[in-house]
Amino acid sequence: MELNSFYDFYANNWISNVIIVVGATIIALLLAYLLPFFDNKICNKIGLNLQGGVSSSKNADKSAIIRKIILWVAFVVYLFFLFYLVFLARTPNPDYVVRNAGFSIFTMTWQDIELPEEEFIEFYLNVMVFIPMGYLLPYIFRWFRNHAWSRSLIMCFVSSIVIENLQLITKRGTYDTADVIADTFGGFIGIALYMHRAYTLTNPEWRKDFKYYKRWKKLAKNGVLFPFSKKLAINRVIIQATDEDEIWNFYVKDLGFQIKKIIIPKDVTQTNLLLSMGRTSLEVHCLNKQNDIPSQTIVLAHHNMDGIKRRLDKANITSECGTDPYTNHRILTVMGPDNTKVIFLET
Repeated sequence: MELNSFYDFYANNWISNVIIVVGATIIALLLAYLLPFFDNKICNKIGLNLQGGVSSSKNADKSAIIRKIILWVAFVVYLFFLFYLVFLARTPNPDYVVRNAGFSIFTMTWQDIELPEEEFIEFYLNVMVFIPMGYLLPYIFRWFRNHAWSRSLIMCFVSSIVIENLQLITKRGTYDTADVIADTFGGFIGIALYMHRAYTLTNPEWRKDFKYYKRWKKLAKNGVLFPFSKKLAINRVIIQATDEDEIWNFYVKDLGFQIKKIIIPKDVTQTNLLLSMGRTSLEVHCLNKQNDIPSQTIVLAHHNMDGIKRRLDKANITSECGTDPYTNHRILTVMGPDNTKVIFLET
């Protein structure tokens, strides 16, 4: 079925209007509530931890890949449906117009100006069509999940702009700024549903975390570093060691740290090394003599814990798997020189 506009389908047909509105609403709500419910049930059954902790299944890596592929396929199917709805289901319209309705659909209603019901139905459908995008982006992709509100909402807005401009180029549908508003609002609802349902399901202590966050937010405004908090990060860790050769073999040869600088102070046996890995620097003070050194810990964070584990095993470096008690995320612990713990934390 090809259309010049949605109007051709539901104009003057109240039965079709009811079916479309109710159907679109049910699909959006089922997506929001049933997807995380069954996903969580299945993952619990196969021993795959969705909260970031250690999975109980030996085949957790394969299960995680299969789950990711299924979710990606579902997202691609949704994109194809969206592409079909806004392009393939419509024929080029020689009378194509550009509308700048914006919020006028509401302002005119407040001014008691009667508008065709199709205007409201089309606005509502545009909202419903973009709810899955706002929901699935943070649900499937880590990059969007890390900043669910900002990144996902911007992506929904940009996607709507792209769709409207492609419709303008192909003369299909109608270029309308009201559609951009509706699409973005639909993405906003999708993100809100994700936060309300999927996020809380995989973060059972979210209420406690949110309580601590509000308390910190209230107190931190008077803190010296608060204005710099978004760009502030730990860049250098300082440790002590007894043997320079052991430091070289473990951190440089085995782990792959780069030596940035070596400083040898005068009249002492100590050697100071500055090592780097990406944006992280490790400052090592080698005493070059036997001495009692207190327990030390280095924590390195990365999202690809499975890849790090494979590389450690390949290098014959013994690592111990565990769960971080504060974040419930997976950790790998490696013992370095002088019983220094090197912990890899999954982000």
